[in-house]
Amino acid sequence: MKRDLGKIVALMRKAYSEVLQGEEQKKFEQLLKDKHLRDVYSEVGDDAYLEKHFARYEKYSPEKAYEIFERNRRRDKKRFVLRRVAVAACFILPLLGLGVWMMMQEEKQESPVVLAKKESVQLKLSDGRVVDILQGNEIKEQGGSTIRMENGQLLYKQDSVRESELVYNELIVPLGGECYVVLDDGTRVWVNAGSRIKYPVRFSKKERVVAVKGEVYFDVTKDGRPFVVETDLGKVNVLGTSFGVRAYERESVLTTLVSGKVMFTGKKGERVTLSPGEQAVASLTGELTMREVRVEEYVGWKDGWYIFKEKRLEEVMHTLARWYDVSVFYQNPKVKEIQFTGYLKRYDSIRTFLEVLAASEEVKYKIDGNVVILYQ
Repeated sequence: MKRDLGKIVALMRKAYSEVLQGEEQKKFEQLLKDKHLRDVYSEVGDDAYLEKHFARYEKYSPEKAYEIFERNRRRDKKRFVLRRVAVAACFILPLLGLGVWMMMQEEKQESPVVLAKKESVQLKLSDGRVVDILQGNEIKEQGGSTIRMENGQLLYKQDSVRESELVYNELIVPLGGECYVVLDDGTRVWVNAGSRIKYPVRFSKKERVVAVKGEVYFDVTKDGRPFVVETDLGKVNVLGTSFGVRAYERESVLTTLVSGKVMFTGKKGERVTLSPGEQAVASLTGELTMREVRVEEYVGWKDGWYIFKEKRLEEVMHTLARWYDVSVFYQNPKVKEIQFTGYLKRYDSIRTFLEVLAASEEVKYKIDGNVVILYQ
């Protein structure tokens, strides 16, 4: 019988966090009748097993974060510390999926591969039509282009070489979604939740210009033509480089450079040139400044991580609310000011993060529908 990996892992995660209810508890008990699944679940509660996998993941960021937490544990009572339960919630729960997957391979069962969150991602075509690209249908666009979703990527294929006026598409990613698109020149673009990007299906011979609202990461192909990213508060000029742009409405525009060199031009004409590790900040008032940053904190989402260093809980929850498509209510405003440092796996349930908060003993939570309530 074909197994559903996602449902199995979801039940195990809830069991681990002790949040199983009603029918879910019965389904979980039924799962444990399978010796292979029972072995997978019991292993994550074994100290030797945890130590083995902590050592295995030493080179990854979560382990480094844990070491940082331990070093800073007594410095600030308002800083969250990952205790054993919290560590298990963030770093060991994903091993449930690994263990179940390996067990399925041993049984020669097919297992699903999740390439992206299955939210509705829309593409606005040049003729005004709006299509759901996750439906998997091939789309014919003006100018001889074919658009299709393949292996989790939105790809454009030019079926002809005829020249025509610029034909624009607009990719619209909802809250809770994400999308990866390869543009006409080979530039790779990661589009985060609650974002949109407008771009020509085929760039002009002189320049490559796209417009962004929200958060987008670019890995630009260098081909001699300038590449320009337009936002409401200014524009980024590059030739070939990797950088992130955060340009949500009613927020400052952040341009974070990972490699290469870019120039940001503000609405008033002022300019700053960035080197790797620097960030341009264009405020809503028109002020343009530059600062050094840890780029992982601003572009880690592209690789499946949310990374925070001494961030106010309100800032952390603002970011997570956009990804998980939830609202946050603070019963006590003081909770907003608590500092949080941590590396969070982007594809885990928000409940995993909330368990970390609860384990800190600084914050309690409850969930009411689509609202997360935080209190002390």
